Order: sequence, then C-alpha cells, then structure tokens
Amino acid sequence: MKRVLLIDSHPLMLEALRRVALAVWPKVHTIEVGDISALESACRFGATIDLVIMDPCLSGASGLSALVTVQQRLPHAPVVVFASRDDDQIVSHSNALGAAAFLHKSAGMAELADCLTQVAAGGRMFPKLNGSNLAHHDLAAMRKRLEGLTSTQLKVLLHIADGRLNKQVPADFNVSEAAIKAHLTAIFRKLGVQNRTQALLALQPLLAAGLSAAA
Repeated sequence: MKRVLLIDSHPLMLEALRRVALAVWPKVHTIEVGDISALESACRFGATIDLVIMDPCLSGASGLSALVTVQQRLPHAPVVVFASRDDDQIVSHSNALGAAAFLHKSAGMAELADCLTQVAAGGRMFPKLNGSNLAHHDLAAMRKRLEGLTSTQLKVLLHIADGRLNKQVPADFNVSEAAIKAHLTAIFRKLGVQNRTQALLALQPLLAAGLSAAA
C-alpha cells in the first residue's frame, strides 16, 4: 500500500488531490496536512512515505523553505510541487532544489495522474521555461549543504531567517541561548559561512524563490 503525503492549505484542494491519488492507486493511504506546524507529525512516518504532493506556499514558510523541510525529513520520498504560479523562477528553483516534478494548479486531473505515475516510476516532469534557461548551480550547491544539517539545525536556521534574534529563538526550542549559539556555530560550519549575515545572504535565493508563487 502506497502512502502519499498531501500538503496544501486549502481543504478542497486536499480533497481533489486525494481523489487523484485514489484514482492512480485505489488502495493508497493519504496523509493530509495544511501548514508547516502539521508537517512534524506527518513526517514521523519517515521512510514509509512513498511520495509527496505539495503547495510550497504555506503559512509559516518563506519561499521554498517548506520544500527543503520536507526533503530534509523525507529524503527518499520524491516531491511533486503543485503551485498556483509557474514562472521561470519557481519552476527552475524547484528543479534545482531536487523536486521530482512541477505542475501548475490549472493542470487537469488526468495530467496530474500521469505525473504521479511517472514520478512513482522514477521519472521527472518539469514544464519548459518561458524565458531563457536559468542556471542555479549555487542553489543546488546550497541544497547539498542543507542536507548535512540535522532537523533541529534546519529549524534553527529557518527561525533565524524569519528575522528572530538569537535570544528570541531558545523559547521556541525550550533550550538555553548557549545551546542555540552552539547550533549556529555548527550550521555556519556546514554551510561554509562565518556568521548569520553570510548565512542569510546564502539563503536568499531559496527564501525568495517562492515569493512570486504566493502573489
């Protein structure tokens, strides 16, 4: 039995995705979440998640950080990005960050079903870019470095990216400020930067990638 994680903030869209998944795999088990806070419990299934279909523009997420969070927690599950915009930036960034496919929400149910079948078989599906081909080697390299972070380190980094000061973060993790500073030291080392300013600059393409999708 396949397990498919569906992530979208709109209940009607979740229902539509569930129906498509059932059409492709009649015995599929779907796990449906609507925001970042619900991802933690959903990701506890770990390796038992076979595929993820997600809208990256979720409450509590910046840019494509939700995509990175899912990939960090479920590294073996292919991800289909199902978004409301398909401009060159979000398509190419999703590709560079390792998504398996990208579909616009205007796609028909048959097209989505075909996409799921291809992705489940190991394929990849991305639309042609409207403009010139965008090279995002730096973004792909950043993704590789982010893969080296622990789950807690990634959460700390995204908290910092949201503008929180070091002294504001400990309460979210129920730890001391010294513990947060230790996490940041490890994060900077793994990202190849010296301080939080450099870390945020390195993350800018990732954090900005999905902004147009929310427009």
